[in-house]
Amino acid sequence: MTANVNAPSVADTFVVSCIDPRFVEEPALLLRALGRAGRYSEMRIAGAALAAVNDAQPAWSTALWDNLAASRQLHGVRRVTFLNHRDCGAVNAWAGRKLSANPQDELQVHTDLLNRAAAEVRRRHPDMEVEIKLMDLDGSVQILPCQHCAPQGLRAEAVAPPSRPANPDAFAELVRLRTAPGAQLTEAQERDLLATGVREHGLTAAVARQLRAQHGGAGGAAAERDIEAFLSSRADARGRIGRSDVTAAARLYRRLAGGSVADRDAQARAARVASGAGLEPRAEGVWPFRSEAWFHRLTAAPA
Repeated sequence: MTANVNAPSVADTFVVSCIDPRFVEEPALLLRALGRAGRYSEMRIAGAALAAVNDAQPAWSTALWDNLAASRQLHGVRRVTFLNHRDCGAVNAWAGRKLSANPQDELQVHTDLLNRAAAEVRRRHPDMEVEIKLMDLDGSVQILPCQHCAPQGLRAEAVAPPSRPANPDAFAELVRLRTAPGAQLTEAQERDLLATGVREHGLTAAVARQLRAQHGGAGGAAAERDIEAFLSSRADARGRIGRSDVTAAARLYRRLAGGSVADRDAQARAARVASGAGLEPRAEGVWPFRSEAWFHRLTAAPA
């Protein structure tokens, strides 16, 4: 496909990120924090920038360049953002070692890999700007020094501007205001709230999620919908669930809340979601002492 350099710009950036399920929300939060929400197209592929340089997987490279050309022609993108992440299985396999065992080695490998990918973009699209970033497991992002990016160059620095120090107390107060008793945020509102924590309060995505959980009801409406769907899938033909189902739902709830909710509280929340969805408990225990008391104790626990 031939790139149309005169295509109307409906997107600023072509983002290349990884398929790792641990990093589903973080790229969107980062782009929203940078003011690019609704202004980028995204391609997810194993290893992100690895697709540009991995000679062992030529199909990956073909897919990357075809999608970039398509996004340029259709959306008018003028920038490519490669977003790699630490502890990447695809990059580990390519490098032939567990890179996270040596963080400095891992940083160097990703820096070199991303610079090679940037050079490949500029070779094919000389007028394109390129950004190379490395995301840590907590959602923080480092902009890496780049030899082949925009002419003005980029310094290695954190995404949050150094002039704006982290202010978790202010974000916690914002969470309390937006999640007053009875308030139900939509998924878009949840994302906006977390992006505000990153962009305006200098927090990492992980810290913003943790404060959201601590001060506004962990996970919000979106998390409760996920828990309800999970429990409904585990219910029997009579709409009944067991203790193990609630325990599994509580583990899922804790992950959605960033691990900031105590296990007992997560179980109580899962039980209340089940009750609200019309699901019934199965009697458990040793006969003749089988009962549903385990469920009722959870639903009656303090919120």
